[in-house]
Amino acid sequence: MTTDSRPVPWGTGRLPRFNGRRLALGGMLIAAVAWAFAWGAHSHGSPVLSADLSQVEPDQRFVVDASTGVLDLAGIEAAPGSVVEFLLDGSAGSPHSFVLTGTAPGSEMDQFTADDGDTIIRIRVPQDGALSFICTIPGHEGLHGTLVVPTGGASQAGDAS
Repeated sequence: MTTDSRPVPWGTGRLPRFNGRRLALGGMLIAAVAWAFAWGAHSHGSPVLSADLSQVEPDQRFVVDASTGVLDLAGIEAAPGSVVEFLLDGSAGSPHSFVLTGTAPGSEMDQFTADDGDTIIRIRVPQDGALSFICTIPGHEGLHGTLVVPTGGASQAGDAS
């Protein structure tokens, strides 16, 4: 019985050389894997559910004068879980595209056009948190606001400016 002194039949017994190119490729591979793990665990909170709230009867309705170019929500209060409607009076003929930011679990939003052409936004108020909405049409920078529903059910709303 003879033994072979070579560590592996295909190797030379030497460690591989690490030149600059191999080190750079290895570093890039490690960085890519770390980024993939970090991105997969990253979250922006709960997304707003786009729902068909046009068929839901709102609990509260607010008429907002949109002809001024400012969305004034001062003094508006809403209960958690309720559906709130904002009618943008005077918005007929002007396109709007509202989005919600700073969402909380249970948030829903629907935007549609009334028979007279005015824009209607319906929002299902979350249990707590803040919902900020803004019109993304260029020139409509003043059409934004925030609806805050603190824990405990009391609410506040105000102009986001």
